[in-house]
Amino acid sequence: MRSASVLAALVVVGILAAATPARADGFIIPSAGVVFGGDSGTTLGGAIDAGSRTTWSIAMGGMGGGVLGLDEDISFTPNFFGQGGNIGSTRVVTAMSNLLIGVPFGGQSGGGVRPYVTGGVGLIHRHIDTNNNLTNFASNDFGYDLGLGVMGFFATNVGVRVDLRYFRNFKQTDTNAIGLSTGDFNFSRGSFGIVFRF
Repeated sequence: MRSASVLAALVVVGILAAATPARADGFIIPSAGVVFGGDSGTTLGGAIDAGSRTTWSIAMGGMGGGVLGLDEDISFTPNFFGQGGNIGSTRVVTAMSNLLIGVPFGGQSGGGVRPYVTGGVGLIHRHIDTNNNLTNFASNDFGYDLGLGVMGFFATNVGVRVDLRYFRNFKQTDTNAIGLSTGDFNFSRGSFGIVFRF
């Protein structure tokens, strides 16, 4: 029974490998954007107008010859919770491993467009330093992200990406001295990046 299961798995892997073209797209995408909604305390329009919730990110990964791919997305948002009063510096860092599903209209070389949806899991880190250093807050939580976007290519190796993602942690925030909202921590991120494809 066990050998039959192994044989069946090998047959499936072989069929998938044979059906998938060998060419794959690797990419690196540095991006800039804003965080909004949820615990960011601002709307998309407010974040853009005030420039107060800027975020920086980089994605590294690749798309297979078909429609499936993977990426590692890392983002850094200084001043996520704002400043003022007793709040000194704040930051939120995310590191997510994602599955991508996207169809390459126009092929995998030259100009073209690839819309996609994505989702994954990873780390959400929050850090707040207060001016009196008595009620600082830090947490590392397991969380997930869901998103969609589009990559557009002007040539084989260079393009742009517009990306929208929603982040949420699995662990609820308890009552705390810093005044953070209790419950699930969540926010959205909109970003624009340059795609280097290889």
